[in-house]
Amino acid sequence: MTRSRPLIAFDQSFCLAGQSHAQALRDTLHLARQCEGFGYHRFWVSEHHANGAIVGSAPEVMLGALTALTCRIRLGAAGILLPFYPPFKVAEQFQVLEALAPGRIDLGLARAPGGEPAIFSLLNPHGSSERAGFDAKVAELMHWLDGGSDSRVLPRTATRAVPWMLVTSVAGAHSAARLGLPMCFNYSAEQSRGIEAAVFAAYRAGFTPSAWLERPYTAMMFFALAAASAEQARYLFSSRALWRIRLDRGQRLPLEPPEVACPIMSDPAHAARIAGQLEINLVGDAAGVAGRIADIAGRVGTDEIGVTNWVYHLADRVDSFRLLKAASS
Repeated sequence: MTRSRPLIAFDQSFCLAGQSHAQALRDTLHLARQCEGFGYHRFWVSEHHANGAIVGSAPEVMLGALTALTCRIRLGAAGILLPFYPPFKVAEQFQVLEALAPGRIDLGLARAPGGEPAIFSLLNPHGSSERAGFDAKVAELMHWLDGGSDSRVLPRTATRAVPWMLVTSVAGAHSAARLGLPMCFNYSAEQSRGIEAAVFAAYRAGFTPSAWLERPYTAMMFFALAAASAEQARYLFSSRALWRIRLDRGQRLPLEPPEVACPIMSDPAHAARIAGQLEINLVGDAAGVAGRIADIAGRVGTDEIGVTNWVYHLADRVDSFRLLKAASS
């Protein structure tokens, strides 16, 4: 897949039609253990709020559970929505995680609202997601994590959580570069379409070394769904395709099984929208998906590769991660 680049497994605890929210969270825990066994380098979880499709609202809690269920794989948030929270509290949470899993904690940081705009005022009535204010909060968080002579952030640990900047824009790349942080770019986000070369160029051109990083370091996240055949992968992808079309209509609904979604998605009226999705969501047999990732990653020279997928049946989701890891060896 990628000249032996380390692999990141990313899961969003998406909920499934006919299944409890608690099961969605338990599925994420199961997937993390499987990915550690497959040899993934990192396992990251997300943060969303009041979203009918995603129930991962507290990544710091999920990571606490994962520190007890894994022993080698790095664990991280992708990401903590920092505009909602005081940097000091986030530093404390991730120092606790670092104490529980020394040398294994990543702290991905994001500026997006992570849900409907009204949720922002519920989580932080006086907060702002403006770029300048966000960058200032990241800088403050880095100060608290760095410690130095300030010992107020407890527990004290021999190692520290590593902050990452999660980006979908050139402006985000500039922030990551200016702060001297590793950058993870989401290739498969709708707003990221076609800008990857500009993002990576901006990050490298503007990078300033920091206490966290001496030289630019990057990851690239893909929606990547692999199955035994391209036909089977397209069938499994119908669940995600239907979810995306519903989202276009303002509906945030659980994921339907492919036996429900596929007949709906077979309607020619949806063909153009599905084709558009497949331009940025990589779907097929393992070799084909691996080849596309290798080509895209090679063009920008990213250091690590991240993969995620939305598949209704847990066994198919696990199998996709297994196939992609095998294809990278």
